[in-house]
Amino acid sequence: MKKILSLGLLCATILVSQAQAASTPTVSGVFEKTVHAFSESHAPLGQIPASDLMNQPVVGTDEETGLLKVQTAQGVVLVARAAVNTTMAAAAPRETSCSYIGSLSASGTGSSSGFASKCKQAGH
Repeated sequence: MKKILSLGLLCATILVSQAQAASTPTVSGVFEKTVHAFSESHAPLGQIPASDLMNQPVVGTDEETGLLKVQTAQGVVLVARAAVNTTMAAAAPRETSCSYIGSLSASGTGSSSGFASKCKQAGH
């Protein structure tokens, strides 16, 4: 009976730790061999090897700068979001009351510059 209980407790512990690991965002990719990093006090740390960031947990976002806080073997470093790929879920799009957004301008061929305006309020 003790062996079954111990085995059950071990399995539950493994499952819980896997669920927690799956919910913690990590750095899943980098674009360069080195990444410019900052300390938590925003002091430049220079370039750090991309391998130091791979599969490391993202522990938050710096409120002042918007940089990602990544836990590394050397401690927490700040890196630009554009420098790494993460497993973080994308933020929801900003809410708008527009039901239609038309192009700002169109060329003679009917193509647009990609900028949008002419918000048509819902219900109008």
